[in-house]
Amino acid sequence: MTDLSSLDPVLTSIAAMMGAAVYLFAVTRGSALMMFFQQEEYDNARFVDWFREKRAFDTTASFGLLIAVLWSGVMQSDLSANMRESVPWLVFGPFVVFAISLAAGAAKSVAAQKDNKKPLVRTDRVKRILRTYYLLVLASVAGALILASLGPHGSTYSVSYDASAAGWFDRLEFMNLSHDWRFAAFGLLTIAIIQALPFIGILANKLLEPAEERVKAKFRNEAVEKFNRLAPKVVAITGSFGKTSTKHILAHILEAAAPTLATPGSVNTEMGITRVIREQLTPEHQYFIVEMGAYGPGSIARLCRLTPPDVALVTAVGAAHYERFKTLETVAKAKFEIAEAVFKKGGKAVVSTDGIPAHLLSERMSAVEGDYIQVGGTGDIVLERYEITPDGLKIDVREQEDKQTLQVPLFGEHQAGNIVVAAATARALGLPWSAIKGALATVPQIRYRLEVSKSTEAPTIINDAYNSNPIGFAAALECMDVLVDTGGRRILVTPGMVELGAIHDQEHERLGRLAAEHADVVCVVTPDRIPTFVKGLEAANDGSTTVMTFTTQDAAEAWVKNNWKSADVVLFENNLPDLYEAEVRF
Repeated sequence: MTDLSSLDPVLTSIAAMMGAAVYLFAVTRGSALMMFFQQEEYDNARFVDWFREKRAFDTTASFGLLIAVLWSGVMQSDLSANMRESVPWLVFGPFVVFAISLAAGAAKSVAAQKDNKKPLVRTDRVKRILRTYYLLVLASVAGALILASLGPHGSTYSVSYDASAAGWFDRLEFMNLSHDWRFAAFGLLTIAIIQALPFIGILANKLLEPAEERVKAKFRNEAVEKFNRLAPKVVAITGSFGKTSTKHILAHILEAAAPTLATPGSVNTEMGITRVIREQLTPEHQYFIVEMGAYGPGSIARLCRLTPPDVALVTAVGAAHYERFKTLETVAKAKFEIAEAVFKKGGKAVVSTDGIPAHLLSERMSAVEGDYIQVGGTGDIVLERYEITPDGLKIDVREQEDKQTLQVPLFGEHQAGNIVVAAATARALGLPWSAIKGALATVPQIRYRLEVSKSTEAPTIINDAYNSNPIGFAAALECMDVLVDTGGRRILVTPGMVELGAIHDQEHERLGRLAAEHADVVCVVTPDRIPTFVKGLEAANDGSTTVMTFTTQDAAEAWVKNNWKSADVVLFENNLPDLYEAEVRF
């Protein structure tokens, strides 16, 4: 009979190694989860929603650990006594399964971090969260080891009676069985810890909130002091869509007149703007263009307190962030916080009447009174007509009785609107039309926003991969008709749009029908996420459009590159982050 109690020193060492293995597993899994947490901008609620939607629960390690626990339980039973006697090493089987399970689960964590579009960036904040997470995990593992050590273990004594034996004493059989449920207890506690790891990360973030706020306050105070000292003229831009493109165009116009700084890329949060002020704003900059994102009511007002605008610009009120705000009325109120701020400073607000529903524009302009410059319709500056040519946009603009023709090497109907809004803002700042026209003639294309690349040996590429919205999507489809060469095909690659909330299905069905009119080949990425797009596409398809489906963007792009021809035009409409596309299987 194998006496497990005699193995206590060995089991103690193994327990320590098991605890270390669980900790290392948690470190690996923590990095994988943090990558997605960072993409959700450290928002606890949004991360939980993603976790539930993707069902990113651990199955690999947990299933293996459950087998190890059951194996350990069987080894404690009377039925296994003879087996343990003849094959003593079977006692260690659960430990082997335990180790293999953790290794397999860790491998899944590593795989989840490979070949991502947006890998984890180990910023100072990430490092702080991970350090706190590691401490919480260490405490959890230590607690599990302590609790498991209290599990039943020792010897069980029993007597059996065999009536067929000759002597009465021979009829009694005394048994001494060792038992140890500590492994099973630790195995079950380990499963609980592994399933709780995402929430341990959330707890780490929550615990750090006071410290993060102190860090933010310090950086913000430094930025405010520097901003007030340098006092550049501020142009603040917001909108459901079009703000980054408009900022890019306006920055090019203003830079031709005076040194100009614009927040780079899609930086539009308080800490992002704070960092730009601290690191990039100099005394030479006369203009500072600040993109302001609305992540909830009050967020734009807070950004305006950081950089009070001299001129404000609202590009659109639409469905791009419907999921966050639930109604267009709420979106409009949030966007027009920028108008309230600029009027307090005695400035002007430029609004795109074509990008804002008429009833909402009227309501907001009545609620927030001030000096508005309306662009579009019958406003102060009107886009009378535009033409998409192979070389870009030709736009006729009228300001009262003054008519201008603008030649701009950008593409898309929505860009025509962005160009006119940017020009109107430059006019509000006092620039003459001659300077505006000269600058627009040389404006560079905007990265990933209807960016057109031409080559004699390859097809024309329209890269509209960033943050697609219904208006931009439709405009990009229209561009394919102009840019395709004779005999070429119009090829669309898209995973659809995100953050449309209640109108997700409606807008995707409409654009699916539109795609059937403007594309010869449609490559649908993650079709299960946008079934109404496929439905609309199939309903409007008269048989001339080839429809293909792919599970990943990479697979779709690989097919396109293997099958395209030089006369084709290929539109890449949106490219979703790993949060939406990645199949997370832990």
